[in-house]
Parts: sequence; C-alpha cells; structure tokens
Amino acid sequence: MREKVKVFGIPLGVMVLFVAALFIHQLFLVKELPQQNWSRSLPMDYTSKEKPQMFQKNGELYLSSKGQVRAFSINDEMKISKEKVIDTKITRGYPFWTDGNQVIYYKNGNLVLTNNQKDRILSEGITGLGTGTDQVYYWSNEKLFQYGIKEGSSKEVHTFSSEISDIHVGADGRSVIRVKKDDTHDFIYYMNENGSVTEKPFLMVNTAPNKKMDGLTFKVEDGQFTLLYNEKSRTQGTLSYKVYKIQTPLQEVGTSILTGTNMEFVNKKNGEKLVSPGGVQFVNLGGKESVMFTSEGQQVGDNSSIRMYLAPFESADTVLTGTSISTTKHVTYSPLQLTDESLVWFNYDGGTYELYGASQNGQVVSKSTKWSQRSVAEALNNGVLMMFSSIVTILTSFYWVLPSLFLLILLYIFRPNVFEKDGVSWAEYASIIIFLLMPISYTSKAMNPYFYQVAPEYFVFPGSSYALLVLLSVITWVIWKKGRDPEWGSFAGAFYFMGIYVLFYISSIGPYIFNLF
Repeated sequence: MREKVKVFGIPLGVMVLFVAALFIHQLFLVKELPQQNWSRSLPMDYTSKEKPQMFQKNGELYLSSKGQVRAFSINDEMKISKEKVIDTKITRGYPFWTDGNQVIYYKNGNLVLTNNQKDRILSEGITGLGTGTDQVYYWSNEKLFQYGIKEGSSKEVHTFSSEISDIHVGADGRSVIRVKKDDTHDFIYYMNENGSVTEKPFLMVNTAPNKKMDGLTFKVEDGQFTLLYNEKSRTQGTLSYKVYKIQTPLQEVGTSILTGTNMEFVNKKNGEKLVSPGGVQFVNLGGKESVMFTSEGQQVGDNSSIRMYLAPFESADTVLTGTSISTTKHVTYSPLQLTDESLVWFNYDGGTYELYGASQNGQVVSKSTKWSQRSVAEALNNGVLMMFSSIVTILTSFYWVLPSLFLLILLYIFRPNVFEKDGVSWAEYASIIIFLLMPISYTSKAMNPYFYQVAPEYFVFPGSSYALLVLLSVITWVIWKKGRDPEWGSFAGAFYFMGIYVLFYISSIGPYIFNLF
C-alpha cells in the first residue's frame, strides 16, 4: 500500500496543487476590474422573458415589456431606489416616450397617449414612430410629423418622395431619416434641430434580408458631421457584422452620396482584432468622447458571448482600440448611457434578459471587487472549462512519446541485452532525455497572445517557455527517482516518467494554452 502511495499518490498530489493554483487564480481574476476606474458588472434585480424596450429621461430608466412600462430610479450605488409601474399596453417592437406619468406610443396604426390610465388618440393612420428625450416624431407613409409635447399638438415636418422607413433622433432633435429607395436600399437624409431636412440624401444603405443596416449613431461637433452605422450580412447561414464611418463638414451633408469607410476594432488587452462589432453609440463619459459598441468576447469562458466595449474616439481614426466594460458572460443587448459615469444593458442567457450596470463611482468600483456567490461560481466554472480545454494538450502532444518509443522498440529488437541489466538502463535514460526535448518547440508556439492574456504572472516572465519546462522536468525527475518501482523494466520506467510529465503539463501550463470555450 505504501509503495502504491509513493508511485501514484505523490504525482497526483502535485497535480492537485497545480489544479488548486488554477482555481485560486480564477478566484482572483473575477475580482479584477474590466478596466481602470470601471466597476465590474452589477446585476440590477430586473429580469424579463421578453426583450424590453428602453427609454431614458432625466436620470430615470423606463423599460417596456409585456405591454407594461416600469420606471426605475437608479442611485449612485447602482441600485434601484424607486420603482413604479405605469399601467398601459405598449405595442411590442415600437419605441415609446414617457416622462413618468404620460406615455406616448404606437398602437393599431395610431399615435396614442396614456395618462392616468386613460387613452387618447393623438393621430390616426400612422405607419411609424421615433422618439428622443424631448421629441416625438411619427410618420404616415412619406409624410413626417412632430408631436409637440409642450404644445399638445402636431405639425407636418417634411414630405419625402417615398415611404419613410425609420428615424434616429439625436441630441437637440437633430435626426437622420431613412427613406425607402427600393426593396433592397434606403436613402438617408439629415434633419437639423430646427426641423429643416436636406433636399437630397447623403447616404444609401442596404436593406435586403441578407445584407442590411442594423443601427447607427451620429454627432455634430465643431461643424463636422460624423455618423457610424452597423451592417449585418448573412452568407451561407453565417452572420457577420461591420461598422462604417461617414465624416464630412456639416454644410456639405446632402450635396452628394457619400461612401462609408470600414472601421476596425482591436482589443486593447491582447491586441487581437475584435470580431462582429455592432451596436455602436457615441457616448461622453467622464468628459471623454468615446464609442460604445458590442463584439465577441475573447476571455476564458466567453463561449461566443457578446461583450460591451468602450473605445476612445478620434475623428481621423479608422481603427479603434477598445477595452471590455462588461464582465457578463452572455449576449449584451441595448447598451445605454445612464449618467456621466454609468451604463446599463441587458444580458441575455438564451432565455432571460437580465438588467446589468457598470459605474465609475469609487464606492461602486470598490464594492464590485468583493467576492459574491455569483463570482465564486463563475471562477469555478472558468476553472472547469479551462481544465477541459487542457485535455486537448493530450491529443496534440501525443507525438512527444513517439521518438522515445521508437528507440526502445529498436533496442528491444536489436539489443535486447540492454534491458537485462539490473537497475535503470542507459536506454531508459536516453528515451527520457529525448522525450524532454520534444515539448520545447511545442510550448514556444503554444504560448500565444491568448496565453499571455490569461496566464498568471508567474507563468509569463521573459524566458518562461523554457524555465517552466525545466521546472516541470526537475519535479518529474525527482518523483520518478523516488517513485519508480525497482522491479519495473525500462519500458515501464520510461512511460512512468512521461505519464507524470504530461499530467503535470496539462494541469499547470495546459489550461492557459487552448481557448475552446
């Protein structure tokens, strides 16, 4: 029994220590901030089976789901301090406007106002609705109208040559309006804060089912007009996303049809290109002009999740370097700037939409780094996923043993007397030395940008690819010398060494090499 403990117990004990170090490292990672001065993602105690529509006004957040509108007051600690339900029946998929008491929305082809549970039709026969903080625009085919909230009356703004598709309301009522060109394209017009619309469009976008515009954001600053828009494409069942930029002096908007410049986004943390960027929005947080967008996550356990990123915006750049803001693990929907230092969004796990937030408030940042039941579970889950990923090391490194095995077989055929000597034969030593040379090139290539992103600091020092292999070799050699059964032959002794080494490799370095999830 004691011999079995020495042979198998010591290697397994060392392996358990490596695995424990992995899980402890993950426990500390779930306390790390996504970037300096930003808190980790905080659940806001609101969930919905139906995707909610969002509206924000005067620091209040309004969510529409299943016809009801819920009003939330969110304090500086990113907690819901007050909640109210506005009883109405909003049509799913359409925007709405509210001040916390009255609600304006689309219903059965009409523009409807609800106040004190009483409905009033403001306009009949409308075909669309768009809202801003203090603006309500609606249209009937090619005619665009504005409903004056203070005046309580409507006025016609502009008549286009064809049917209006959508309107995107920006600051001070400035808007861009999509007007149908044909079945697969829309024209884009600009409307200033006074309601004046350019005579001609400045952009044409795709609207075909397999290639269409999927949201936009714009701003006017120092006489410069800048617009970013998303395009979603489907090719052979595969979705892809791109972001394009339009930039021109404001006075030249509408003088010609412009062509968008393809934007690229890079993950600041690892230098890798971000895939499928979307949901772009201009935001001003802490006095810094930035672009908020979503893209596929590139961290442990992301498993094709969509994270939210923030990138400083420079008007001349076509490559933006972003840093992840969200630490949620699923799909980020509807990111929204709540205040000068806070954001909210929905995290969709495949069945439920859960409201999350992040803040630059010092107290919130500090509190978010404390362990919770949720964060510990996340750390354990990440550790398990990484161990499963490490199993790939066994499949990709099986060739390490082949030269040693080939040597032993040849010696057994042509020099069988080598194995008849007492103790450890030189053939066993030779096969072990050859085996130790095999992981060198493998490890130097395996330590890719992903490795340096996720591995602990004690694995990523200069020359670590060689130093770690030397350390594993020394530990394995000591255990092999102490645990090897004297009655074993050269084959058993050599494979005992190689088996221990591989176990140590997949439990120490291996989890940080492959990102299968």
